[in-house]
Amino acid sequence: MIVNGIELDLANLEKPLLLVSEEDEHLFQRLIQPTIEKELIQCQLALSTRKSISLVKDIWLAMYRDREKLYINSGHAMLYPIRLILFELVTQAESFQRLAKKSRGDACLSLVYAVILIQFVLQWLKDRFSGNQEVYGALKRLYRVTDDELNIEPSYETREQKIAQAIAVKAIRFEVRENNQEFASVLYQSYNLIVFLHSKVNEEDGKESLLSSLRHVAEPLNLFYKERYTANNQSFTG
Repeated sequence: MIVNGIELDLANLEKPLLLVSEEDEHLFQRLIQPTIEKELIQCQLALSTRKSISLVKDIWLAMYRDREKLYINSGHAMLYPIRLILFELVTQAESFQRLAKKSRGDACLSLVYAVILIQFVLQWLKDRFSGNQEVYGALKRLYRVTDDELNIEPSYETREQKIAQAIAVKAIRFEVRENNQEFASVLYQSYNLIVFLHSKVNEEDGKESLLSSLRHVAEPLNLFYKERYTANNQSFTG
């Protein structure tokens, strides 16, 4: 499948962070391709590379199958430190837990929620670290295709890339800890956007599904993201 001008094999994503059944692997494959093609392509950060789609898949499974009943695949987790820290930060948040309760058991709804959450998180990371080339160089591989994007295994990564990932993980932890209110607000605004989208569907008396309502999600997504809490916008306390 062509994603952002690059041929990606959606059946050959990075290894999952969670222990996942073959049934759920096939279910995600059936959902993700039409979702990218028809509805959510405007969420370009979340759906741009094997790495970002793999992170979406992790969050999707945690929502769909109940995070508390799933186990981390420790062998895989060691291979993807940035994905792991982002997965932990997102799934521990109250906004994630509220959304997971709404979508548990609903594979399509869980996918929509996961994509929107990751879009918000990656946008925030991009904004926070765009001026730090050491960290940004590692992070941008999540949403920007690089020369090794088509590599099947992360073992192809150089020592320098592994060091960069370790630095990025440390920086992410520090940034979230020092700006915990802002990070929580980013996730809360993704929750608010989803509530807004549900209300728009209800206004249509069920004539349009939540997924189909996302064809024009770019404008409200940007609006809700900009209204998050920041040092310059402390009136928002979500």
